[in-house]
Amino acid sequence: MRLLIIRLGAFGDILHTLPLAADLAAAGHEVSWWCEDRWAPVLEGSPILTRIHRLPRRTLRDPATGWGQRLRVLQAAIAEVRVQGYDAVIDAQGLAKSALLARSLGAPLVMGHDRPRAREGAWLLADRRIASSQVHVIDQQRDLARGLGRIPHGSWQFPLPAWTPERATVRAWLDAQGLRTPWMLNVGAGWPTKVWPEARQEAFLRALGERGQPVVVVWGSPAERLVAERLVEATGHGRVAPSTSLPELCALLAHAAVVVSGDTGPLHAALAVGTPAVGLFGPVPAERNGPRGAAYRTFQAPGAAWERRDVSKVDMGAITHEQVIAAAEEIARR
Repeated sequence: MRLLIIRLGAFGDILHTLPLAADLAAAGHEVSWWCEDRWAPVLEGSPILTRIHRLPRRTLRDPATGWGQRLRVLQAAIAEVRVQGYDAVIDAQGLAKSALLARSLGAPLVMGHDRPRAREGAWLLADRRIASSQVHVIDQQRDLARGLGRIPHGSWQFPLPAWTPERATVRAWLDAQGLRTPWMLNVGAGWPTKVWPEARQEAFLRALGERGQPVVVVWGSPAERLVAERLVEATGHGRVAPSTSLPELCALLAHAAVVVSGDTGPLHAALAVGTPAVGLFGPVPAERNGPRGAAYRTFQAPGAAWERRDVSKVDMGAITHEQVIAAAEEIARR
């Protein structure tokens, strides 16, 4: 069958859905993907994906763009995908917008998550709804393959692009810094409640400086870059990562001995590229989102589940730098 997966974003969520695509391709299906344009570079060049369709996110969300123009852009995007005539569409996002896009394509079969994994009434637009009893989000996504008679089994597979030029660029930068396989600390996250407090990160860098352990400080936004620069200046240790594309970021993480990060894209990318990592979790359970395996460790901070903004309700500071260093040292030796 010719299948289309709809998982529009974000970075970590797309990575969490790749094992589903791997399962479907292994079963002999032709698999394509529809995502927001800013995430397409994560998928372009994957050995198992036939096509990557881009949804122009910025145009559709820009307040300066009139409603008429937005509608025309959306209609054009739908028409571009619809003409492919997919046999089945899999809504792996499970929200109203993804369900509506799936239904708009005119495919003979639309599949998606059942409640409670699907929200906003998305399940009402699916012809075939798949319930999952799995805890981890990757396993929940892989369960969607059961809608086509595929029983997920085996380890998680992440069929990422080779990113050969990006790996060479990153290797050249690391060599210029005199670094081989440094540790890496990612300073930010999409939710404020997922961020390890700056004081903890500073203590972490100071301790690594005392040990003589090289470290690269990774960031993902201009505000996070300022944090990274402030930390390096305050501690006198570490290198601030250069500005990177998403493929270059993944290539950078692939060169690390160990990655330390909150529950956000770079942590999940470390898992996907096979780099040992320590995950710092707060509002989202580590057992649901965290990396799994001998090369990974997670810490769960106390606090309100699924709280996005109020940092007073999630105590990420309860995770100490000593705990993180001990865990990182353990897995870096493997």
